[in-house]
Amino acid sequence: METKDQRRLGFPFRSGSLCLDFVATVAKRDMNDREMLVDAESLQTWFYVAGLPAAQDPLDEARLVDARELREALNALSRARVDGLRPAPAAVDVLNTAAAAATPVPVLAYDASTVRPFDPVPVESVLSIVARDAIDLFSGEYRNRIRRCLGHECSLYFVDRSRQGARRWCSMAACGEKASSAAYRKRHSVR
Repeated sequence: METKDQRRLGFPFRSGSLCLDFVATVAKRDMNDREMLVDAESLQTWFYVAGLPAAQDPLDEARLVDARELREALNALSRARVDGLRPAPAAVDVLNTAAAAATPVPVLAYDASTVRPFDPVPVESVLSIVARDAIDLFSGEYRNRIRRCLGHECSLYFVDRSRQGARRWCSMAACGEKASSAAYRKRHSVR
C-alpha cells in the first residue's frame, strides 16, 4: 500500500489549495526557477499525485504548453493578490478559458459511499478542474488569505486558514521548523 508521502513523488503539496499546488510545479520560483513539469509524463504524474483524473493519450507538447500557460496565469494572479496589485486581464482570460472546458462527472460506486475512479479524460478537462479551483479561491472567503511563504528558500503560496490569519509559512514542518531552528541558533550563538 502506498503512503501519501510516497505518492507525492517530489511535488510539494503544502498550499492547502489545488491551484496553488499547481503553481508550485516551478520550484524555487524567483530564485533559480526549477521547472518540474519537464515533459508530458511529469504532467501526468502531477495529475496522479494531485488525485486528478488521468489525461487521455496523447499528452503532447502543445498540451504541456497549455498547462504551463495556465500555471503561469495562476502565479500572476496569486502574486497580484499577495502584493495588493490589480490582476493582469490576460491572466484572468487564460484562467477563464481553461475553466470553460467540461469537467468529468463524478460517479458513485456500487458501494454507494465512494466515488468510482475516473476514466482518462481530455487534458483540457483536467486543467479545468484546476482552473475552477482557482476561481473558487480568488472569489471565495479565503481570497484575502493567500500568502507567500516567508521561508528562507521557499517560494510557495498558501491559503492561510488559521483562526487569526497570521500564518507565515507554507508548512510548519517544512519551513517553520527551519526558521525556528535558525532563530534559536542565532539567539544562542557564542558572541
